[in-house]
Amino acid sequence: MKELYVSKSKKEFTKESIIGLGEASFRKNYYSELQERLQELERINTRANALIATIPDFLLVCGETDEMRIFSAAGKRRNLIIDQILEDAVIMDELRKVVHEVRDVKKMISYDFTYRVEDTIYYFEARVNLSEYNEILIIIRDITERMKMELRLREMAEQDGLTKLFNRNYFMEKLDRFEGKEIEELTLMLIDIDGLKLVNDTLGHLCGDSIIIGVANILNSIFGDFGFVSRVGGDEFGIVLIGHSQDEVERLLENMTKKIDEHNEHRDLIKISVSSGYSFQKKGRIRTNSMFQEADNNMYQNKLLKETSNRNSLVKALMKTLEVKDYITEGHADRLEELSLEMAKALKLPQHQVDRIKLLAMFHDIGKVGIPDSILLKPSRLTSEEWLIMKSHSGIGKRIAEVSPELRDISNLIYHHHERFDGTGYPLGLSGHDIPIECRILSIVDTFDAMTNDRPYRKAQSSEDAVAEIIRYSGTQFDSYLADVFVSQVYGSIKPEKKEEQGE
Repeated sequence: MKELYVSKSKKEFTKESIIGLGEASFRKNYYSELQERLQELERINTRANALIATIPDFLLVCGETDEMRIFSAAGKRRNLIIDQILEDAVIMDELRKVVHEVRDVKKMISYDFTYRVEDTIYYFEARVNLSEYNEILIIIRDITERMKMELRLREMAEQDGLTKLFNRNYFMEKLDRFEGKEIEELTLMLIDIDGLKLVNDTLGHLCGDSIIIGVANILNSIFGDFGFVSRVGGDEFGIVLIGHSQDEVERLLENMTKKIDEHNEHRDLIKISVSSGYSFQKKGRIRTNSMFQEADNNMYQNKLLKETSNRNSLVKALMKTLEVKDYITEGHADRLEELSLEMAKALKLPQHQVDRIKLLAMFHDIGKVGIPDSILLKPSRLTSEEWLIMKSHSGIGKRIAEVSPELRDISNLIYHHHERFDGTGYPLGLSGHDIPIECRILSIVDTFDAMTNDRPYRKAQSSEDAVAEIIRYSGTQFDSYLADVFVSQVYGSIKPEKKEEQGE
């Protein structure tokens, strides 16, 4: 019985039982089977190490003593920032708190933190979970690039690209949060840039953008520490202030005006001008729509009071710009006025047309303020692209004249002063008597003066050559009747003076 018992006992601890091959396999080659199992375990271990080495995350293991160590495949490159994080007492204390919480709730918890290295902020996400062996596994992932992208997307959603202020969406969302709430001393303010469209139409959008940025910087410097400033339209800004009395709001507006005046002292030509209006509610339930409407009405009332003077100042500044940029010889406008008046006198035109001709002679080229100097001052012939830009000056001039009370009456004449009698001119290709007579007169006298004075691309010609040119293009470029009047009556009266000036 004892031997039988021993025999059974030996059977339970055979080599086959130990490696799990079963009683039916006791006659097999146990060594080869064991080798296969060991090789499979080695392959699994190798794959696991390769996977750990491949992933960008760093794995930490925390035992029951809360000691954390890096768990990685052999030879995996250590990250210096991770080493510094492991030595950072504040971060490690926070991470241990998360570890204790995971032990209690037995669920995975995520913990985000940042780490600064010099001027660079790195963002990390730590995922903490409990393993089957009662160890805490911590996966730390560098999410800096993702966070930068999220921050960039948030900026694009909330920030105005040009001024870096908050945009209209952010402004309106903020107002929505105030709706119906009890807030004391809330101010909603609107600021509008005066004459920006005219600047864009004449001097170009780059000049307009510089004005927008200048206003944005001034507003942010004055109001930024007391509320938030947003660009809510092309030329309009919205400001919200909380907890400031009406007297304080007025003081801030005075500071804004002083800042704008200081800014304009350093600008020779186009100066910044803004209109403002605000709605102030001392206390009570907020109704944002009514406050916005009140601020908007007050702003436009302010704009109407100063609009005429601002536009006049702007037109005068543009005229000064034209004088600076004028590539035509000195006295061109005066000579044109003199020749035009001689034509008007010969034609016995009524006084109102005489007045328009005088203004047209002076301001017909005002649109050239919007043409680049590289084109205005080019000594050679213009390319087709440059010529298209040059031709736009008549439309620019029209837009300038339309906002000036003094020039509004001749805005249409400025627009058509480059039309030709045969319909080949610009901008509309008008022909014959569809072209205003003031423009037909200017076409002749402008050609005569241009030919008899120096230009960047050629020297002056004689009066005789200029007259011959007018005669040659009579009926095509010029009204033939007006050309005859100029040659027979006007040129005869100025010829002696011209010859004396030229030393003939």
